[in-house]
Formats: sequence, C-alpha cells, structure tokens
Amino acid sequence: MRLPQSTIRSSLLIPRPMTVTTQQFRSEAPQAPANVQTQTLSGANTKAPALLPEADEALHPLPLQKIDKGGADPLIFDAGKAVLKLSQHSSRTYRGFQTVLATLFATLILILPLSLLLTFIYVSWTRIPIAAYVAFCFVDPAIDNGIGRQLEQVRKLGIWKHINAYFRVRMVLEQKLDPAHSYIFGVSPHGILCFTGQVLMASQDSGVDDALEGITFHTAALHHVMKVPLFREYLLSIGVISSSRNSIRRCLARGGGHSVGIIIGGAKESLYTNRGNRKLILKNRKGFVREAIMAGAPLVPVFVFGENDIFQQLDHPLLSRLQRWLQHKMKFAIPVFYGRFGFFVPRRTSPVVIFGRPIFVQKTQSPSFDDINKVHAAYLDELHRIYNKYRPIYDPEGDDLVII
Repeated sequence: MRLPQSTIRSSLLIPRPMTVTTQQFRSEAPQAPANVQTQTLSGANTKAPALLPEADEALHPLPLQKIDKGGADPLIFDAGKAVLKLSQHSSRTYRGFQTVLATLFATLILILPLSLLLTFIYVSWTRIPIAAYVAFCFVDPAIDNGIGRQLEQVRKLGIWKHINAYFRVRMVLEQKLDPAHSYIFGVSPHGILCFTGQVLMASQDSGVDDALEGITFHTAALHHVMKVPLFREYLLSIGVISSSRNSIRRCLARGGGHSVGIIIGGAKESLYTNRGNRKLILKNRKGFVREAIMAGAPLVPVFVFGENDIFQQLDHPLLSRLQRWLQHKMKFAIPVFYGRFGFFVPRRTSPVVIFGRPIFVQKTQSPSFDDINKVHAAYLDELHRIYNKYRPIYDPEGDDLVII
C-alpha cells in the first residue's frame, strides 16, 4: 500500500531517466502519471513508533530523514496495514508463531524435496507416481516458457501476512516505472536464498503490486533449482522463471510489462553473505546487459539493504576454499550459514529495496563489446548512486560498495 495521505504529497517531479544508446548517452523524460503520489524524505516532528526489544530486530528508521536537498522525492511503499499491525504485535506467543513460519519458509528448499523422498521410501504405493513426477520435473516446458506457472491463489494465501510481518519489507522507487516497457531488474546482493525477493513476489500483501503497478515481475532462478521436486512448484506458482537465455528472452518478448529480475551476483555472491559485507560480484557480469540491449529493455539497478543480515555465513579459511572449489566445479554454491539461536532461524529484519532510475538502451540484435561496456558502466554508476544516497538512512554504518 502507499503510505497514509497525511504523510504524502500529491505532486511528483520525476527525475530525468538515464538513457544509453550505442552512440551516446542521452536523456528521456516520461510523463508522470497524474495519480502518482510521493512521500518526502524530510524530517518530521512526529515520534517514531516504539520498537519491541529484540536484539536482532532492525525496523525502518521512522520518521524518515532528509536524504538530499535537490531532486524529486522518491516513491515509498510499505506492506498493507494488516501486515504493519502484525509486525508490531507484542504477544510472545504470536511472535513465536511468526518465527516458526519464517523458519519453515526459509527452509522450503530442504523440507519439500525431503518430504517427497521420505514418502517415496516409506509409502511403497507412491514410488511409481513419485518417480514419474521427478522425471517430469526435468522435462517440464514451464521451466523455460518465460512466465512460469503463476497462480494468484498462492499469492492470496493468508499465511503470507505473517511472513510479511516477520520480514517487514519497504520499497523505495526513484520514479514511477512505465508498465508499457518490459524491464530487466538487476538485483544485489544475492544473500543466501534471495529471501527478500521471495517475500515481495510471493505475496499480494507485500505492497509490490502497488509499487510496480502494471508490471509483472518474474524472478530468474538457477536452471538447476527449477528442477528440484516440489520446491519448483512453489517457485513456478509465484512466477519464477529459469535464468537461461531462452527463458529470459521469451519473457521480455511477451511485452506488456512482463519483466525479469536477475540476481546478478548469482550463487557465487551468496558466499559473501555476512552482516556488513558489501562485496558484489558485478565486474565481469555483463550477460544481463547484452540481453537488455538485444531486447531493448530498460535496465533498473536494485539494491536491497538488509538482505545480508538475514543469515550469517560460517567463516573459516578451509571451508571457504572448499566452497569456492565446489562452486567452480559444480557452478552452484553451497553456503554454510546460521541465523538466530545458531540454527536455520532467519533474523527478524526489515529489508529495504531501492529501485534506481531506468537506464534506457537502443535495441540492437548484435551489440558490440563497446556497446555492452558503456551500458554496464552506466549501470554501475547508477547502482553506486542509489547506494550512496540511501546508505545514511538504511545502512549508516555500511562501508563503500566493493565491485569484484
């Protein structure tokens, strides 16, 4: 939902978006929709709501502070009122219930296939149908169809309110995005399993439908993950697609606002998931830029403050070497992590998702290396800009970004 009328302004000046062509950088300024409203990031005299005393809880710093003196105010979207009320619930029993749900949610990738395996072992009459289903998982055309197998009934499930209340996500848009375009959203950092993206896209209660009105957001996941029995059904139902070239191209070719969210750092970046870590694997990741130019899709840098705070990576030199060797050989990282109480219990965090200004590109079927490098440089500049702009509010102790 949008924030209350008492805290928003009815006018909006949209900053001029960055535009990159194969010849030069230029600017375009789309017209602002008449009904778009914003909240100014200026200080207020109202008191921030009292936070519940939990050691690892980091709710949004409200009221908002002023970020800079110039430019238009960003658009800010929080979850629905019911979710916000639940996030401030003081009952220990209910907060324990939230914790259990969040832990189950965080471990779905283990629980779902393991439950299927145990059923296969102990319920003999299910073995043939389960074997047939597992075989189907590897040939299912929905993996590469570019839209998944999205079910709105899944996004409407009441359980999401409680999970959204545990991971209280805020979205900040530098400007309203035109749904006439199909975008490529470059998301950083990866975190352990991209929990913020799952929380946002899986639920209608997260506020994402208001923030990206008219845009159908498809997160791209590793092709191998899209074949994990049962877990893949959950991913397909919330619109996740394979990160293969064919799948991304089919999604963008549909137009009508169908857009792709790519976690650029990939599995390798998950090995840098630690509180305070600001290392992003982006220096040589340029395939997403090539796909954007080939499709004529604007690039939108996205940075998620708080994603690396959900879990802590176990740090040991021998383990790190083994993980990097496995990642190099298997193309899939195996992070060893823990959360609250030293177990797989995610920390109660409040991620903030910052959407930068879109970088428009000229559609070219065969972009040159120079074309790709120019757009890639513009992308990194915009990513640094939004990080440095919002760091004083959402990560005041954070270091500078390190691109590797």
